[in-house]
Amino acid sequence: MLLAAGLASCAGVPGSAVLHPVGGPVGVGKPVDVLVATTRMRSEADGREFTAERNRGVSYAAYTVSIPPNHVAGEIEWPTTLPSNPATNFVVTGSQSLDKAGFSRTAMRDMKGSGEVIVFVHGYNTSYQEAVFRAAQLKHDNGLPEAVIAFSWPSKASLVDYLTDREASTFSRDYLEKTLDDLARTPGVRHINIIAHSMGGWLTMETLRQAKLRGNSTFLPKLGEVLLASPDIDLYVFGTQLDVIGKRNPPIMVAISEDDQALGLSQWLAGDVPRVGNVSTADNKAEWQREIAHYGLQVINMSNAKSRDAVNHGKFVGLIPALNQMVRAEARGRGSLLSRTGLFTAGPSGNVLQMPLKVGEAIAR
Repeated sequence: MLLAAGLASCAGVPGSAVLHPVGGPVGVGKPVDVLVATTRMRSEADGREFTAERNRGVSYAAYTVSIPPNHVAGEIEWPTTLPSNPATNFVVTGSQSLDKAGFSRTAMRDMKGSGEVIVFVHGYNTSYQEAVFRAAQLKHDNGLPEAVIAFSWPSKASLVDYLTDREASTFSRDYLEKTLDDLARTPGVRHINIIAHSMGGWLTMETLRQAKLRGNSTFLPKLGEVLLASPDIDLYVFGTQLDVIGKRNPPIMVAISEDDQALGLSQWLAGDVPRVGNVSTADNKAEWQREIAHYGLQVINMSNAKSRDAVNHGKFVGLIPALNQMVRAEARGRGSLLSRTGLFTAGPSGNVLQMPLKVGEAIAR
């Protein structure tokens, strides 16, 4: 019962009306631009809102989210009543429905010449508005110069709809691939990076697998960093996905935490088959090392890192700043752990360290 209460993350999240633009004093918060590609059905009652129903196609939108001056890094300051207060809450100050051409034009604008885009794929039990605000939080807190796109698949945002969410994420595979292909065709886009959380990791890996099998997906040559944060994927299915996808450069990053209670529940629902995101690296270390080397992975153990949620499922939020610093160090040619495969650990503050040699000596470099 305590676990269920902790997992009900959407219980305190307002309805989709929270994304309606709100006026307020100019300059109170810091504006952040976020793009959205979604497989959710548009609401018939209010065309500005998206439901948890599935749409056979991709819809696009753009939001300007104002981050309040009292913002705490890693958090989303939700309003308790509507309309939101720009001084204390995340507030939408502008929104626009887009067609595919408008989506590409806005992505070009948001890149600001960097040539980089980040696609955030949310996980289970996540509402549309939560996906939008989480993307804005990640962009703001990490000073990301890239265009940030939230790919929002039709999660029911309900604790009891785990299996429904699983099917809804699988339903969205072709549409995520289409979105990535469209981004790759956008003038100026050089690299497409992906941050996928929880069940979003399943959707991402299935998309990469089918794209590799298809062999003609436009986005693959431009695919950059891929972070699977607390991936809700059957450990053995993950191996079959990697068999098709193969080694990547840069390596796929997999952030895990052995105390992730949300994935513990997922494991129980799946007949006690381990999930990738909560597997223990302390067991069968030699086998882990061989597998990591074989698939060319970068596995980051977040078990020692502090969590912002009661069930230790959102630790990736605190890990992003360290990974962002590593990306920038690599870009400046100063070297980092980013391009290495192997097993690493995240400290309490989220900093990434190389594991001791007694653990990592058998990992290929």
